[in-house]
Amino acid sequence: MASQIGRASAIIMIWSLVDKALAIGKEMLTAHRFGVSASLDVFNVAYSFPSTVVMLFSAALGSAIVPLYLEWRNHSFLEADSHTTWLIYLTTLLFALLSLIFFVFSPEIIQMIGYGFNPEQKQLGIIMERVLILLTFIDGAGLLFRGILSAKKMFFHLYVAPIFVNITIIIFLVYDMGLNIYVLVWGFLIGTLLKSVYMGVALFREGFKFDTPLPFDPQIIKTFWLLAIPMLGSGLIANSNLMVDQVMATQLPAGSVSTLRYAFRINDFPIQVIILAISRGIFPFISEEAAAGNLDNLQRIFKYALILLGFLTIPATALMLLFSEDIVILLLKRGAFDLEAARQTGQALSCYSLGLFFYAYTFINGSFFAALKNTKALLYMGVVSIFLNVFFNYLFMYFWGAKGIALSTSATMGIISIWFISQLKRHLGITNLSQTFSSFTRIILAAAGMLGSGLVIIKLFELTLIPRLVFIPVATAAASSCYLGIIWVFRTAELDDCITVLTNMITMWKKGRFGTNEE
Repeated sequence: MASQIGRASAIIMIWSLVDKALAIGKEMLTAHRFGVSASLDVFNVAYSFPSTVVMLFSAALGSAIVPLYLEWRNHSFLEADSHTTWLIYLTTLLFALLSLIFFVFSPEIIQMIGYGFNPEQKQLGIIMERVLILLTFIDGAGLLFRGILSAKKMFFHLYVAPIFVNITIIIFLVYDMGLNIYVLVWGFLIGTLLKSVYMGVALFREGFKFDTPLPFDPQIIKTFWLLAIPMLGSGLIANSNLMVDQVMATQLPAGSVSTLRYAFRINDFPIQVIILAISRGIFPFISEEAAAGNLDNLQRIFKYALILLGFLTIPATALMLLFSEDIVILLLKRGAFDLEAARQTGQALSCYSLGLFFYAYTFINGSFFAALKNTKALLYMGVVSIFLNVFFNYLFMYFWGAKGIALSTSATMGIISIWFISQLKRHLGITNLSQTFSSFTRIILAAAGMLGSGLVIIKLFELTLIPRLVFIPVATAAASSCYLGIIWVFRTAELDDCITVLTNMITMWKKGRFGTNEE
């Protein structure tokens, strides 16, 4: 199982890396063209509504279909494909109706989420919103495709599909065509359409039957929605906070919304490339283990997932704290994006990075609760997380502005994640996490050593005339070596196993074992 999970995660990781490298390129072109302008603030807020709606349903519907599809497939492939096709038809109709409703109420939506904008910005937002609402239908119609691809372990197609979005936006940004800020609007719409079509074609070519030989069964629909609706909570925790942050940042000076979005996207990069790959790679496996009642295997996967998350995200936080502004300057400082914008974005990035482990954990957490078909807690805590984030936003933005909003998100993620870990420990019947906490203590100490050595090295280099862009890679390599050295000296058996898993994944990358035959 460990080998299969490692292979699945590696496939996801490599294609996610390609996609996110393109995403960084897209952000660089966006920063060069629009900087942290008021029009970009309006686009980010207008886009946040349909994208958050889709991401909420994506977490719910995509996760709910996986254990159900696997259960139906145990009876017959015909039953699995027929039931799922009925669900595809119904969810497509649902998103068509939602899109129509949102189109009609676009002025009210912008008044609500862009309440801090001036009248001219609000009018621009209404026009954009009415076009971007089409994303709800286009992306929503393909949501179940993602779940089926995941259940079938067709990870290559699942993670190649999003590349179409970033490539399309990059083409629009490069060639412009006189669309100004609307290059982003049409880039997202056309790219998302290509993504959904690609996934549907991939499923068809792999033998999925898009027909309904079995009659419509209301009980199947009821079972699906009873499992899916509570999963909205997982989406609220992982995806709604950025929208909440951007909406509340409309009260701050122009450019604050864009500053937060740039910082969030950079902070999100290691999550999307590494952590999301691991969480989605293990999801069909833990679904199978849960269906078989193999509690011991679920306990082991949970413990190692926690350690692996800490091993990867805690040192990443240390690097972000050391080099946040340098990262922003390297990636974005060009054209309309000036040094002051880089400084503000770097501060927000540091604050977001403090919650990197907890943000990463929400993805792993949702996978376990979905596999166990115990999702009500996700819904309750999703609602609680919004209220917590709003409360901390009001408190922190008063003192620290945009970076206070970023810090609020980290605090919210920390509180929610600690509660979830304790709940999942109980649901899995884990009586003792002392060995896991022992490994965590070593990770934290190693990261502290990394941060301290990095600061010392930076101060020493600053005394010389060596350019900062030259010594930063050296300081990064030295600090990372310090972290790995401390881990190696004080490693536990569980850390040894995590290192072995990562080593095996790197070996697989070198061998190029990333074909389309995931089964």
